[in-house]
Amino acid sequence: MKKLKIAMICFVIFSAIFFGRVTTQIVDDVNMASAVGYDYAGGDRVKLTTVVPVFKPDKSVGNKTYAASDELSKETLRKLNQSSSRKMVNGKLEVAVYSKELAERGIGDIVDTLERDPSISERLLVAIVDGDAEQLLKEKYGDRDTGVFLSMLIDQNIDSGLVPTYNFHNFLNNYYSKLSDPFLPLIQKNGKYVQIKGIALFKDGRYIQNLKQEHQFVFKALLEKLKLVTYKLKLDEDAFVAIEDINTRHKVRVKKIKGKPEVTVELTVKGIIRESKKIRTSEAAVERIRKGMEKQLEDQADEMIRTFQKAQIDPLGFGHEVRSRMRGFDYKKWLEQYPNLKIKVKTQVDILEKGVIE
Repeated sequence: MKKLKIAMICFVIFSAIFFGRVTTQIVDDVNMASAVGYDYAGGDRVKLTTVVPVFKPDKSVGNKTYAASDELSKETLRKLNQSSSRKMVNGKLEVAVYSKELAERGIGDIVDTLERDPSISERLLVAIVDGDAEQLLKEKYGDRDTGVFLSMLIDQNIDSGLVPTYNFHNFLNNYYSKLSDPFLPLIQKNGKYVQIKGIALFKDGRYIQNLKQEHQFVFKALLEKLKLVTYKLKLDEDAFVAIEDINTRHKVRVKKIKGKPEVTVELTVKGIIRESKKIRTSEAAVERIRKGMEKQLEDQADEMIRTFQKAQIDPLGFGHEVRSRMRGFDYKKWLEQYPNLKIKVKTQVDILEKGVIE
């Protein structure tokens, strides 16, 4: 028995040494890309652009870009290495961007390549570029390398803006799901600046349309809780109100009426009036603002959801909500019902403060 234990210990140690060996890579001997971009290059070819940060003696950070095109992503990486003095690796990848032209043709094969790379984090941020991905990545923005800058831009708009919380892992879940459709932030290069232009909506792995700007607030509010965001309310032709420090929550209810599901989303919004134009914040005006905001949000939600149903996409994941609340859920029947499904958003707005007393 003692000899058997010794033999087992020796086997475990030998296995750890022999099979557990991993090829080591010294940081100074590799190029660690911080961002990658993909553009349509004609036919079945895709152009791959990578950005590598360059740390200068004065502690400033520059960028160096490499580009190559091929039918296969791995082959483009091989071509990139042919023009680089150091091996290109993806271990520090912050952002992957796809041109809108390429996304319209489908990004399934490229997504599959990133998914299969064990060195890439599932927290990787992904975005669609309204324009050329290579031109976006060639530019330097601020005092950081391009990959970090784009990552911070998207993160900031997730935390305090109207980009829904997401990452590569969330995108893949929706991409492969039968009951929801993926979406990604749509970014645009504007001179020497980059801005969030909207939300790119997908169907069957292809970009089909951009979410309207006026729908972005209610879109995110129906996906998750909002905290400390701002909403612009239009009461009359020239009367506007800014509601700030908004917090929201929502609850989904599903009923079966005559064999068909009906969905009601109860959306609660709390906020503070910070600015008003052409309207005084009296008690009567505050009530008018509250009711006006409820109606505007409900109208925007209804228009947005009708657009989704017409395009037969479900980025809000109503299919998951119905399946989890109804017995005998049938996927094929759901696809037939969804375009005409009754979905209603009911909004309750509470104005907590009205700003400076007039």
